[in-house]
Amino acid sequence: MLGPYRYFCPACQLESDPYFLKSKADDVGEEHRAERHGGLYPVGECILTDGEFRMPRGGERSAVAAFAVIALVVLAAKLLGIT
Repeated sequence: MLGPYRYFCPACQLESDPYFLKSKADDVGEEHRAERHGGLYPVGECILTDGEFRMPRGGERSAVAAFAVIALVVLAAKLLGIT
């Protein structure tokens, strides 16, 4: 899924920057748990999905571009009757 995702830790009252991919917000949560909570899961931690939308950055941009290229190739193949 694509959209604005933020990691939230209620124990620390920490909210991450918004990320285009949920997996990036999950990664931030994993790092936070390892560094601040010894790998344990704080009660109530979650990935927030509402809020400001932003364009993908860095590796996220590459992943979105690769997906778009693949989608266009598949669409072109279908239109040309190759598949």
